[in-house]
Amino acid sequence: MLWLVLLLACAAAFAFALSAMLQQREAARIKDDHSLGTVHGFSGFLRTLVRRRVWVAGFLINNLGFLIQAAALHLGSVAVVQPVMVSQVLFALLLTGVGSRMHPTRRDWGYVLCICAGLIVLLSVSGAAPLSGAPDRDQAALVLIVMAACVVALVAVARARSGRTSSLLLAIAAGMCFAASAVLIKLTTADLFGPGVLHTALDWPGYCLAISTAGGLLIEQAAFAGGTLPWAVAAMSITNPVASYLAGIFGFHVTPPHTAGALAAVCVTAVLVGIGISGLAHSPLSRSETPRKAQVTPAGAQSRAAS
Repeated sequence: MLWLVLLLACAAAFAFALSAMLQQREAARIKDDHSLGTVHGFSGFLRTLVRRRVWVAGFLINNLGFLIQAAALHLGSVAVVQPVMVSQVLFALLLTGVGSRMHPTRRDWGYVLCICAGLIVLLSVSGAAPLSGAPDRDQAALVLIVMAACVVALVAVARARSGRTSSLLLAIAAGMCFAASAVLIKLTTADLFGPGVLHTALDWPGYCLAISTAGGLLIEQAAFAGGTLPWAVAAMSITNPVASYLAGIFGFHVTPPHTAGALAAVCVTAVLVGIGISGLAHSPLSRSETPRKAQVTPAGAQSRAAS
């Protein structure tokens, strides 16, 4: 079952990265196409996007990724699936070179190896990450309330700041929203495969899922608007798996890591994944695209992790 969960999580990560590449490149072409003089405003831009086959293909692939992620979360624990979803940065790195003169450097591959090594440590050490766990709805609800309060506080503080600090706080808030969405996906699929569709339609997790996903996407765009893309990418990409891991530990019926080996594995994983994501976020690949080309970065993939 573990291998199936890992395979599904990696497949979802690849789908999100591929979707990001297709949609972002098509959006960039539209913005750069001077023949599109009839496009006025954001609504006109969206109408043009939905008429492009490549963009629609990316949208469909994104939804397929969402379904695969939901299947992985249904079979496995949030504490395992979400950290593995960080592999989006690997797939985004590979796809960046497709149709581009830029290619990953040795340093980029070194950062990728850091991420892979961190995930291997987390999954190979017994007790470091719970492989499964049924939702504890009361505990999960409490965890979600705490996360929502943190998001509200971060956004409030970010509004009183400017520049890099504001962007960083908003990115952390967006990462928490996406982590909350993973927990809510787990609760929603438990409803679907348990009481059924009618109960799911009347229960609160599905509606909260829509709110957390939409909120995360909006906050993410506000973070990127701050102009500090690498820092925002790193903060959001690190916050999502960390918050998801903690939510998976405290919001589900699982045994938290308590042995010295398991705790050490969690710490080593956090350091390695943090170094890898921060390095890739500051890679020239993440900033090499001009406005005439699309940015295919870990950020693009990450924004779809819970969309």
